Amino acid sequence: MPQQKKFDLNLLRVFTTVCRTASFSRAAEELDLTQSSVSNAISRLKRAVGEELFIRVGRGVKPTAAALSLYEQFDTPLAHIEQTLLGLDRFDPQTSQRIFHIYANETMISLLHSVAEQMFSQTGVKLIFQETPIEEQKLQLDLQLEVVDLAIDMIRPNLASFKTQEVMTDKLVCVVRKGHPRICGSITRKQYFSERHIILNMRRGNLSVMDLLTDEVLPAREMYSEQASILAMLATASNSDAITLASNSYANQYAELFGLQVLPLPLEVNPIKYHMVWSSKLSRNPANLWLRDTILNLIESRL
Repeated sequence: MPQQKKFDLNLLRVFTTVCRTASFSRAAEELDLTQSSVSNAISRLKRAVGEELFIRVGRGVKPTAAALSLYEQFDTPLAHIEQTLLGLDRFDPQTSQRIFHIYANETMISLLHSVAEQMFSQTGVKLIFQETPIEEQKLQLDLQLEVVDLAIDMIRPNLASFKTQEVMTDKLVCVVRKGHPRICGSITRKQYFSERHIILNMRRGNLSVMDLLTDEVLPAREMYSEQASILAMLATASNSDAITLASNSYANQYAELFGLQVLPLPLEVNPIKYHMVWSSKLSRNPANLWLRDTILNLIESRL
């Protein structure tokens, strides 16, 4: 019986690096290999598994569904092996030069960015906050591939590949300009649905923010405009008779600047719950543990 050829485990290290960097050239640079060596390794792995692993996207590459499945299975064990061999069993923020990337919406960025920058100004550690992607799939993919270290979002992914922790609650409010011709001091349900609405261009679970936070099926609302930014929504409301929604803390922060009324919603809505979300494979990672503890402490210090 012919002896089965041994599988080259180095192919997996190249593969996981290409997945994480989304680029053959960046993977080659990180692994100290030539780009042709990386390309050859991926071709060999492709032949071994019998599946297409990457597709070209612009100047980079994007993993296929088969590649993502392999990545989830192999990246954590390989990371544990490397950490053990390199002795990376601790994280020291006083000596580290680590840059952490965090997805968050405008409410959380406004709450945390300045205090985080001040806290770590004398260290090599940096916390870079980036606006959360509009599409839920991109948010989850970037967490899986470690494009970002952590996300703070309104939903908890119902997938075993993610861990979550609730960190803050807020409430949704209605926002209109001062001097609105029909709304002053309060708003009725009938008024709410008869006005034109400024909508946030973000969906979670294929639902808008409003539909996500209420248990009832809402009537159709006439759209005035759709914005990618909550701040842009507030600015648009201040210069029109359209109404919009925002978290209570964020709306009150800009109400005086934009000349806005912040009003209770005239319908039952659930509280906004913010969750930290991270890849399950990083649950015991010392640097990620430190980051999650730091975010919790920063939120508590600001409430």
